[in-house]
Amino acid sequence: MNTIFLKSLLCCCSLLLLTSCVITRYDTRSAMVEATNLSYIATTEVSVGDWMVYMMSTSFTDSKKPISLGDHYDKIRSKLPALGPGRWDNFAINAFLRKSEENVAIHFSNDCKDLVLTVSVPKTAWDSIREFKLMDLPIVGITYEQAMEYIKYKQGVWNSCFKARDTFRYECFLPTPEQFQIVQTKLDSTNALGCNMFNYVNSLCPDCPNGEKFLKDPIFNKTGMEPTYVGSYFPDAFGLYNFKGNVAEMTSVKGIAMGGSCMHYASEAFDGRRQTYVGLAGWLGFRVWYRRIPKT
Repeated sequence: MNTIFLKSLLCCCSLLLLTSCVITRYDTRSAMVEATNLSYIATTEVSVGDWMVYMMSTSFTDSKKPISLGDHYDKIRSKLPALGPGRWDNFAINAFLRKSEENVAIHFSNDCKDLVLTVSVPKTAWDSIREFKLMDLPIVGITYEQAMEYIKYKQGVWNSCFKARDTFRYECFLPTPEQFQIVQTKLDSTNALGCNMFNYVNSLCPDCPNGEKFLKDPIFNKTGMEPTYVGSYFPDAFGLYNFKGNVAEMTSVKGIAMGGSCMHYASEAFDGRRQTYVGLAGWLGFRVWYRRIPKT
């Protein structure tokens, strides 16, 4: 199994930009594995952090001066997911739309490590985003059309970043249902102790070794009801995280997703089972697939 990996970076420094504003940096992550002939798959679902970088990359020019996204709502509204109260992923995105007297300036960078934009966010909100790793939750509440726009963006970024661009190019895509099924591996929904192996409906087990810890965790206590981190649970034989459960993943066929989700029974994640959708859903996300096409 071959893995291509670009490390993410999330760090803080004490450099003061404004009286009430310190600088923090957030870099998107990219990692993929070879799954089938000439096809590669992102190891994780597209995250909130990935989506934020995309949204900023395609909406603004480079700027070192912090901006407030809330001041540019009309410019970004077509790329925003459906937002509502009560969910951590929505909390993270909504935080960037709010204003505060005490802010943190976040430097967002893309896969090329190019500075995309510096955005201000309330410090108390960013403290929660960082502590609970909210940028690592999967992006949901988006439409098929929004996902396809992200796919186009990702293809452009990858073809501009890497040394191999002189010998081959990347084509990014969503898989057909048949392609998705080929990569599905056999995996029991529970282990020998009866504990869940991925995030499916009602899968949180309080009596499992980590059950009490999960019940006290603000993210994992939503297991079986809401998505959890894109890198949670063990990877499958290909090295893919959450290829079963967590969020159902869009295919190239609009209205058809696969892999099951936190709102589907474990059996929905196996044997080519399909989940249908209309519009958007809080259990629906996607991941990027790649082809490497040699240049002639």
